[in-house]
Amino acid sequence: MKKLVLIISMIAIIHNVSAQDKLVEPTKPEETEDYSYTPPVVSTDNEMNVPSDAVVLFDGSSLEEWQNAYSDEEAKWTLDAEEKSMTVKKGTGDIKTKKTFGSIQLHIEWRSPAKVEGKGQGRGNSGLFFQERYEVQILDNYENETYPNGQAGAIYKQYAPLVN
Repeated sequence: MKKLVLIISMIAIIHNVSAQDKLVEPTKPEETEDYSYTPPVVSTDNEMNVPSDAVVLFDGSSLEEWQNAYSDEEAKWTLDAEEKSMTVKKGTGDIKTKKTFGSIQLHIEWRSPAKVEGKGQGRGNSGLFFQERYEVQILDNYENETYPNGQAGAIYKQYAPLVN
């Protein structure tokens, strides 16, 4: 009985393939195109020069979009409103965004320490975690040899960056 089912299935597959060869392409775009949706226009015509659909998590003036990574406590990193920067404050732990995200485009800017010390992974090392699982490496690896999937821009220990 099993042999008969297999033979019938093979005949059906062969028949479908030969039937597809005889399909005629539509001649009018309206028959295959979807005109019901127009993607929104994204501009950068604003004070911060960021895409109009961006969620700005840090504008240099506050840490209100951030919290302690392991509790609901506020982020306790050092804020420098004049420099429009935030800096890890020793002993305060990791921070995370209050909002959660799925698919994203990321723009990040960072500075390496003013005084260059250390080598390899011990030089200005940090990271940005996604979904509490993946880490984009932040590292001063300018003229600083380290393993490829540990360089700045790498998905840490998984994928090397496309460029150094």
